[in-house]
Amino acid sequence: MRSCWRYPIWPSEGSTILARVSLVVRLARFHFLFLGFMLYLLGYLLAASGGIDVDFGRFVFGYLILGLAQLSVSFSNDYFDRDADRNSMKTVFSGGSKVLIDHPELQGFALKMALLLLTASIIGAAGFTITYSSSYWFFLLGVLGGLMGWFYTAPPLKFAYRGGGELVTMLAIGVLMPGIGYFAAANVLDYRFLAFVFPLSCYGLFFILTVELPDVESDTLALKTNIPVKWGRKRAKYLSVIATMLGAASLVAIHISGIFEGRLDLRWIAILSVVPLFAAASAFQGRATNKKEDTRQLTINMSAMILFICLVDFILMLHFFF
Repeated sequence: MRSCWRYPIWPSEGSTILARVSLVVRLARFHFLFLGFMLYLLGYLLAASGGIDVDFGRFVFGYLILGLAQLSVSFSNDYFDRDADRNSMKTVFSGGSKVLIDHPELQGFALKMALLLLTASIIGAAGFTITYSSSYWFFLLGVLGGLMGWFYTAPPLKFAYRGGGELVTMLAIGVLMPGIGYFAAANVLDYRFLAFVFPLSCYGLFFILTVELPDVESDTLALKTNIPVKWGRKRAKYLSVIATMLGAASLVAIHISGIFEGRLDLRWIAILSVVPLFAAASAFQGRATNKKEDTRQLTINMSAMILFICLVDFILMLHFFF
């Protein structure tokens, strides 16, 4: 690891500022922030729908903590995954940015930026806790999220390489991202939030299996032990269908239970849960199981996932304003 710190920040003395900025933007992969923001917004709106007063300052400050941690993951994953990414196929959502493959002189910069962003996120969590006299659990939640993102690929834990990548992603999507939003608004994680942990975790599993499928060959060469590598593509696709079925069934069960009666109508959210379910099931529409089709399925599944979360946010927003 020490050798990476000897690299200069930029590829060459003659490179233009625009080219340098372009490489950093590619490393940052800002498009990943959108889903994180929508999950944060989901948690915040869920808390607000229960009668919490909306504070725009708290909303922005809370998201800043999450956004910085997410950006840190983009840089750290590219750095610690650079050997595995040599053999991967780059897509919008998988395979890494390839920047460090083409420009190894940026390795030191990527690592430093990842550490800087992670540190800023942790400092932000401490600042939020102090500024708003928040529970120390908020600070711990922010720190846990940042460290889980760092150790997703970083040693010594390297979750993605040791069979823990799916669990970490389920926790991130099911608990941490929406949880920080909910906590920023309500200063507690109560039954209203906990009811959504299981279905969101199911969609977290759907998300990570979708991202992993196109990279089975490169992940195998890199000695990663994720589900598609261990069980194969077809079984991973079946598991994606099961995950979305469980997510939909749990949302229907929450609606039928009536625990939100008079506070939040989950009917449309339960109905819209068929969107990711249909997307996952479409993988078995007579197409071969190979990298090309998995890349196509990646687009279908991610579009369905993003659409579903956006629609849930829209419904919660309507409930809050009307």
